[in-house]
Amino acid sequence: MRVIETNPVHVDQWATYIQTPAPTAASATVNVQTTVLNSGTTSESVTVQGVVSSPSGALAPVTTAAQTIAAGARANFTFSVLVSNPQLWDLEHPNMYQLVTSVKVGGATVDDDVQSFGIREIKFDTGVTLNGKSLKFQGVANHQDYHGLGMAPPKRAIQRRLAQLKALGVNAWRTAHDPPSPDFLDMTDRMGILVLDEFADTWTTTKYADKGDYSKYFDVAASTPTGMPPLPAVTGVSDATAVWYQVDFTGWIMRDRNHPSVALYSVGNEIGHGLSYRTPYLTKMIAMSHALDPSRSDTQALQSPASIGDYPGTETSDLLDVWGDNCDLATCLKAMVQVKTKSGLLTEFGTETSTWASVTANPGLTGEFMWTGVDYLGEADKAWPSIGNTSGIMDELGGVKTLGYAWQTIWGAPKTTPPATGTTATQVVLTADHTAIVADWDDISFVQATIADAAGHVVTSSSAAVTFAITGPGTIVAVDSASMTNETFRGKVRNAYQGIAYALVQATGPGTITVTASATGLTGSSATIQASAGSFVPCSGTCD
Repeated sequence: MRVIETNPVHVDQWATYIQTPAPTAASATVNVQTTVLNSGTTSESVTVQGVVSSPSGALAPVTTAAQTIAAGARANFTFSVLVSNPQLWDLEHPNMYQLVTSVKVGGATVDDDVQSFGIREIKFDTGVTLNGKSLKFQGVANHQDYHGLGMAPPKRAIQRRLAQLKALGVNAWRTAHDPPSPDFLDMTDRMGILVLDEFADTWTTTKYADKGDYSKYFDVAASTPTGMPPLPAVTGVSDATAVWYQVDFTGWIMRDRNHPSVALYSVGNEIGHGLSYRTPYLTKMIAMSHALDPSRSDTQALQSPASIGDYPGTETSDLLDVWGDNCDLATCLKAMVQVKTKSGLLTEFGTETSTWASVTANPGLTGEFMWTGVDYLGEADKAWPSIGNTSGIMDELGGVKTLGYAWQTIWGAPKTTPPATGTTATQVVLTADHTAIVADWDDISFVQATIADAAGHVVTSSSAAVTFAITGPGTIVAVDSASMTNETFRGKVRNAYQGIAYALVQATGPGTITVTASATGLTGSSATIQASAGSFVPCSGTCD
């Protein structure tokens, strides 16, 4: 939850929208629209000033004409900024710009809105191009838990996972199956990873009968929260008569539309209703998306489309910009020629490598998102003490599986190899992935305890209990391993899984932190981390 305190005259929630149509290496036009809300008691004469900053410095400010905004009313403002020789955003060079939109009353700034953005163009037309260059989505679908850190991890943990996947050749992430955190999209912007941004797993029917999910709220009358933006006119309803999916859908698109990493939207995953039931909802959602963000395309993760009427009928393909298909390659190849862009996407497929030949052989097939990139908690129904799913090409802590290395080769990423293994455990080897961190909640060091032989090679057969201890200005926020069976993340002891356990360490102040690890019958070890004051600064490009 975020609480925003503003002047009565201020930029409305998520109102600033930035588009950079058809940029070239020589020039780009940054088109900006925003809305100012006057929640005060008197009318005010308002101007808006925009300042664009490139990676190398600020450009000249642009100021709009004044408008008088009555008490309780809104006014729309637009302006454009010409950028010469823009530094385009792409996968190899994720260059970021910044826009500061200032609201002025009587010449004084009463509010500002800071938005990061990238100058780039993504187009779907018998395939997908980024700044005119063809690409394929080398994608993974992922649940959004971070094991011992839960659903709201420090930024460093998000950065770490993205870097691990990028090292395997991953260039795209599907947010299965709900909108990601703003921190996550900030990271994908900075690191050059494309995102299939997904709205919801279910619409009006519960997926699991004994569990609550979004279907409980989807079509229920909404009491619009204070600060949420007004609905677009295409909904055909007023804010007072809206249902929750319309409110949430509006906020989702408006919140995420300035992120250059967001390649396209998915309006839902495996919606199980018949075609006649789903089509009115899909019609409304696509209209809302195109009204709120005309720069992006829409897809849907369809399940068994040939058996529930989506194909060979055309109701669905008439609405979707890109045909999205879960686990049905044959139907995807046939149906994608019906959509406007003649483009399709395997929104979900297994981790088997054989499918990739079909992706590369078909120009209109834009890529695939395999299920799944990373192991995840959940979906272990009636399997207790199992608490998670191990279908990833990488485990929850970043350990690469055999299939992960196979995909790395197929995708042409720089080749890495698994660590050497041993047979007889003699010691615990302790290694911090970051030996310097700042005393900021968003920074963290993953301290790995390896059960090793005399040569330091991991003994994968060991499940020894590792006891961690810490001194200095730090704390162990979780103990962890890649195990998917029930075991606490709290305390100081964790059983090794395939010879490895972790202490996840954060700084509480500046100074030297010492972490030690021991296990019965083995020689223990220690690692030091130097903590300093400051704020965590995410990296850019290939990092971490």
